[in-house]
Amino acid sequence: MRHTLPTRLRTTLGAVAVAAATAVAVPAGPARAAVDCTVDYTASTWDTGFSASVQVKNLGDTWTGYTVEFRFTAGQQLTSTWSHHYTQDGDRVTVRNADTAQPVRTGETLWLGFLGSHTGENPPPVDWRVNGVACTDAHQPPAVIAEPTAVSVPEGHGAAFRARLSHPPAGPVTLQVRSQGTGIWAAPPVVLVFTPTNWNTPQGYTVTSFPDGDDVDDVLVLTLSVPGYSPATVTFTQIDADRVR
Repeated sequence: MRHTLPTRLRTTLGAVAVAAATAVAVPAGPARAAVDCTVDYTASTWDTGFSASVQVKNLGDTWTGYTVEFRFTAGQQLTSTWSHHYTQDGDRVTVRNADTAQPVRTGETLWLGFLGSHTGENPPPVDWRVNGVACTDAHQPPAVIAEPTAVSVPEGHGAAFRARLSHPPAGPVTLQVRSQGTGIWAAPPVVLVFTPTNWNTPQGYTVTSFPDGDDVDDVLVLTLSVPGYSPATVTFTQIDADRVR
């Protein structure tokens, strides 16, 4: 027999964040994050090639060394860079400073230039990070970012995703979670609060799939939202223990 996602779960996931938001004490953060940055990416595209210019502005503490990471979304490949070392693993690119690079102080801008190839589409890279910390993309509208967006979980077990914001909020905001799907699922009453100092620090959220009496791989879809930000969705697929594979 197929089980519908219980109403109590939908109510709990949605209401916990609202009810607890006023009760959560947000600790005062430092005046400036150790790493904080904005990215302005532009590209010129032709046939199967492109050139790109990237300005990464340092809004945090001085970078005495830096590693810039980003991810292509259409199979692009880097072919060369100016004055930097780079590696590419699938869609993920890592760029490191040259041995002779000077420190990048607060308020200064780091310039990256590179050439690459594409197979017909050349959208801008996403998921920019400096020294492991997410940057704000100057051309990306404010959005909730979830990683990963698709999760498989064995029946009777739990699995997690992480959420963050693409841009800093004006003040503390609470992540709203709405759910729909099939099966029996549960999540702890965890409230994820993002502030002007922790907005780009991923926070974890765990969901558990409870055993049921069917042999169906149930699916749960969570919609994550913050007012003024584009929402994100995370899909959990239960690997049913009773199903013959």
